[in-house]
Amino acid sequence: MMPELSRSGPTPIYKQIKSWMRQEIQSGAWAEHHKLRSEDDLAEILNVSRGTVRKAITELITEGLLVRTHGRGTFVSGNALEQPLAERLVTFSEDLLGKGIAFETHVLEQSLIQPTTRISSLLSVATDAPVFFLKRVRLVSGQPITLLHNYVACGKCPGIETADFTRYRLFEVLEDRYGLPIDWGRRTFEARTPSEEAARLLDIPTSSPVMYMEQIAYLRDGSPIELSDLWIKGDRYRLSAVLRRGEGHSSETGSIFVAPSGTP
Repeated sequence: MMPELSRSGPTPIYKQIKSWMRQEIQSGAWAEHHKLRSEDDLAEILNVSRGTVRKAITELITEGLLVRTHGRGTFVSGNALEQPLAERLVTFSEDLLGKGIAFETHVLEQSLIQPTTRISSLLSVATDAPVFFLKRVRLVSGQPITLLHNYVACGKCPGIETADFTRYRLFEVLEDRYGLPIDWGRRTFEARTPSEEAARLLDIPTSSPVMYMEQIAYLRDGSPIELSDLWIKGDRYRLSAVLRRGEGHSSETGSIFVAPSGTP
């Protein structure tokens, strides 16, 4: 909801905008990693100058509530310290295929749903707009490895809920069937204990650790198209990264590796 700005009161307009943005963040209307509209768009919507919007955003960046990523935009900061792992967006299934590891996919649910506040915020869709929900379990050697919850802003891919996701991968459908090239994504990793559902579907005790990953995938125009919640069985996976540090710049690569059962 856009703020009603007082243009004659004692409070500067940029401070009113800053207060509104802070409220959106603190109320959860803008979830962690929510991407803000561009400064030009916000200036037009609020009927103020771009400099006024930028001043409000800059102060919130200084306070740690927002973070600006060069060439990507401005996002709501996460509560936890984050460290980039890799620069290439490779899906879990693509990583397995690249390593020649056979896997099965069990589709547990696929339907259009009404999004929660978090989902609508991260996908930049209205709370009353349907999104596509896909729930799957991936198995390697007959053992469940990952539980995936995917949410897709389906306005650009009508009918996606009818696709056969036992045969096709989600990004494959988005890119090949609908012509929606995914350009980049943001991932965060966190160690967690599993929910009862995750423990049951991964066939582990609720006390066993899992790796949780949140991923938001973006199209070339910068709009979010897909949100993933991914739970990875803790005793079968490890994260690995190769980091290079050079003069004036650095780069990273990383991947997810399958470890045999019982391998520490």
